[in-house]
Amino acid sequence: MTMIVDLHVHTALASRCSNLKPLQLIERSRELGLDAVAVTEHSTYRGAEEMFRLALPYDFKIFRGMEVYTELGDMLVFGWSGEIRYYLYPFRELKRQVEEAGGVIIPAHPCRGTEVRHPLRRELPSELLEGIVALEVRNGACKKASNREAERLAERHGLFGTGGSDAHHVTHLGTCVTVFEDWLDGEADLIEALRSGRYRACYYEEIDGRPWPAMDMKHAGY
Repeated sequence: MTMIVDLHVHTALASRCSNLKPLQLIERSRELGLDAVAVTEHSTYRGAEEMFRLALPYDFKIFRGMEVYTELGDMLVFGWSGEIRYYLYPFRELKRQVEEAGGVIIPAHPCRGTEVRHPLRRELPSELLEGIVALEVRNGACKKASNREAERLAERHGLFGTGGSDAHHVTHLGTCVTVFEDWLDGEADLIEALRSGRYRACYYEEIDGRPWPAMDMKHAGY
């Protein structure tokens, strides 16, 4: 049984740049046929934990993670709930702590641009390669050319590729996803699957040629 997961989502619970509300996330995810969403707030685990609890009465699966800003770019982190003590978190320290916790790191939107926040566009340093399991090669906030470049970078280094919408608004949810070959019951399954490579990154329309569902504005929280 496959599982469709939007692996990169920000909510209004803990990301000030997002206006995506919990009920909007749940209802729109169901309209899209998503099986789960990974909440990855900026520099905190708190929003993902809160969204996990809020989704329990609705029987909707939330994977908990975060997005951490480092000198090597933005990193999606799963399996670690540590406190971010610096705005620019040293990658070496992040790698050490995530490894100790048994978690995984995935560089987010590595080819989005050439500014300081996105330094990986042309090559991946050895320090980074030693600490990651995949690259995000489908990001809903990136142009397709940037995603293609990320895909080429992943292929060059033999890395797996993940997909996520990077949604900050309900209308962006599900634009890019990760389709896992197996059903995942929790974060332990997610981490094992991310290491195994039994998944593929997709734009929503690539899943099975399905059309983009119209949004039910009432259930979207408007």
